[in-house]
Amino acid sequence: MVYLEVKWQYPTMDNWQSQVLSTTGHMILMCGRQIGKSEIMAKKIADFLLNNPRKKILIVSGVERQASGLYNKVLNYIATSHPKAINNSKGNRPLKTKFSLKNGATLITEPVGTDGSGARQHTIHGVVFEEMQLIPEDAFAAITPMLLTTGGFIWMLGTAWSTEGYVYERLSDPEFTVIRVNAEEVAEQRPEPQRTIMLHHLENERKRMTTAQYQQEYLAIPSDKTRQIFPDKLIARCMNATRPNNISDAFDYVCGVDPAGMGKDEGSISIFKINSDTETAIQIDHIITTKLYTTETTERIVSLNQKYNFNKIYVDDGGIGFGVFSELLKEDDTKFKTIPLNNSARPLDYKDEKRKRILYEDMIFNLLNLMEKGKVNLLQDPEIRESLKSYKFEYSDAGKLIISSNYNHPVQSIMRAVWHLQTKSLKLRVFSLKV
Repeated sequence: MVYLEVKWQYPTMDNWQSQVLSTTGHMILMCGRQIGKSEIMAKKIADFLLNNPRKKILIVSGVERQASGLYNKVLNYIATSHPKAINNSKGNRPLKTKFSLKNGATLITEPVGTDGSGARQHTIHGVVFEEMQLIPEDAFAAITPMLLTTGGFIWMLGTAWSTEGYVYERLSDPEFTVIRVNAEEVAEQRPEPQRTIMLHHLENERKRMTTAQYQQEYLAIPSDKTRQIFPDKLIARCMNATRPNNISDAFDYVCGVDPAGMGKDEGSISIFKINSDTETAIQIDHIITTKLYTTETTERIVSLNQKYNFNKIYVDDGGIGFGVFSELLKEDDTKFKTIPLNNSARPLDYKDEKRKRILYEDMIFNLLNLMEKGKVNLLQDPEIRESLKSYKFEYSDAGKLIISSNYNHPVQSIMRAVWHLQTKSLKLRVFSLKV
């Protein structure tokens, strides 16, 4: 049986969405955020699987949560519109990372890891790069050879990025159809009240962001003004640590904490061992905290302190983080080793002169400096790689440094933990800004 298409689950379809469905061969879908690119790509993937027996598609992304999001949308489309098409026989039922249809078509999803090696073993008829701007450069070279014997397609989707790298080079590749989707144009064509809601949001974002940021995130325009703070090659060079099997008394251990907010946000905890002889920080654990209240985060840190007996615990005490910081000060085992590092604070030097940069910028560039000097060894963790890659900088027309990131939690905890190396050489005191 051949299924012509998966039933569209929204009231209307934009013109650009129709173009996506009708495009054949290699394709780049460069969109503004939150306009429905994942939904239309899920339909395109589902239609292909239903109508192409014994074909295999691979969805890849920087981290598992991104790839699984698109994968689940495809599975849900087919399960809703053509439930009998799914292979539910014993041993073939849908899994978290793989499902097949009765016609033999298969969809697999995998994160690429830190270099693409996590997804090398397949022969595929099509590959979908989700959030293409966050895929490590090495991954493209590792994955595209899987299409050698099948002549399969490459579909890439995401937002605009800088004017370099594999994705940018494909924008001028004649074998790729490039579909650019401007969020402002999409909003104008949407029915009310969605039109007004979207335009109001975009107006607020335009005021909040720099011109380059807004163009990248919403107008699908890459910017040559924006650069990664942590280059791909530097990230790869520094990600060489592994989680140890035991704890050694020969090292000091420090902890960096970016608390989650109000039980709804992500946070992170990074633990490093400090080699005093080489003045090197080696990451031994990284914990993403999800939907933890401040009291739960505090309990987690207290428990980790009992295990590692931290020399110092560096905490973001701004906003929600103040709750974690204040609770740690109440604990006998942590009150004398907990140090606040507030993003909005400004350090004073030994002459009591206020420095121009806020502490947040100092911590970011301290991490960069230590990585360049080989003083920081990071875990081989795709969440960490994605967070580092997402950090960008540019200068405003007035010459002000602008730092941005759309996934900052891992770096926020890491930069606090490795600040420990700076405290031995800088005579700085930190004062919070009065707002």
